[in-house]
Amino acid sequence: MHAVLTALLLTFSCTAFAATEIAGVPGQDSFSFEYRGATDFSGLTWAGGSDYFTVSDKVRAIFPMTIALDSASGKILSASIGAAMPVKTKLADFEGIAFVADTKRLYVSTETGNGIFGFDLRKRTVTPVAVPPVFSQARNNKSLESLTYDSTVKNFWTANEEALACDGPVSASGQGTTVRLQRFDSRFRAAGQFAYVTDASSFRAFGGGTGVSDLALLPNGELLVLERVVGTFGLTVKIFRAELRGASDIAKIPALDGADYKPAAKTLLFTRATLTTNFEGIALGPKLADGWRSLILIADSGGGSTHVLMPLRIRFE
Repeated sequence: MHAVLTALLLTFSCTAFAATEIAGVPGQDSFSFEYRGATDFSGLTWAGGSDYFTVSDKVRAIFPMTIALDSASGKILSASIGAAMPVKTKLADFEGIAFVADTKRLYVSTETGNGIFGFDLRKRTVTPVAVPPVFSQARNNKSLESLTYDSTVKNFWTANEEALACDGPVSASGQGTTVRLQRFDSRFRAAGQFAYVTDASSFRAFGGGTGVSDLALLPNGELLVLERVVGTFGLTVKIFRAELRGASDIAKIPALDGADYKPAAKTLLFTRATLTTNFEGIALGPKLADGWRSLILIADSGGGSTHVLMPLRIRFE
């Protein structure tokens, strides 16, 4: 009887996970707009309605953003960026961003300084967040690329872009790179760490290859991983679901290279070739009229004033 119940629970769990679906928005693969106030936006978070926040890896600031959607199709109707909110911190190269509505705080992960900080929207004050010491072994420009939070699950997640120096090689032809998915509770206390292996990289350009660009936590607890995959013909966006059940908690393993552990499995939910457009941020947005949710990606502009968004649709149980 126990075996039968276990099998039924596993079947239900797998069915629920299998129901998660990501699709493009019919008639709109991307949306471009002009903004000259900053370049290279790398993270995105939804704050309700048409309000979002984004960060640039070139400026110590947080930018309010407005994205108007067609509530039926999920198409982007317009997008604009407001006045920058300067952030006084020694950390730099802002990459991931997460909004917590209950406290009116934003949290940002950074690659220079390997850190995370909180930003109070009302007082404009900065609070540092303790990050596990192992992330100090991040390779240059390959550190905390991502950050996400969900108010239902009440967890934060972050990850390094490519393997820490102690954890193995960076991505290359025929091999992915092993990163650490780090979970925190709502008070930013470490609450589990898991290994995740990216897809391979056909080649490396400007010191970079395939890596984790951002994360998105869903209200059902599923964790989406945005990978920028470098291939022979350019870049490809891939969105995976990290399968954490059965994965080893590696928080106490000081170096993964040569260690015995089980990484998280992953399931591909969406892929699209983007050629030279480098999408680095992902944010779950509002519900659409048919029950799907909006899911929006933002691209690094590569120093230019043209900024690109990718509208997607997601549904899950």
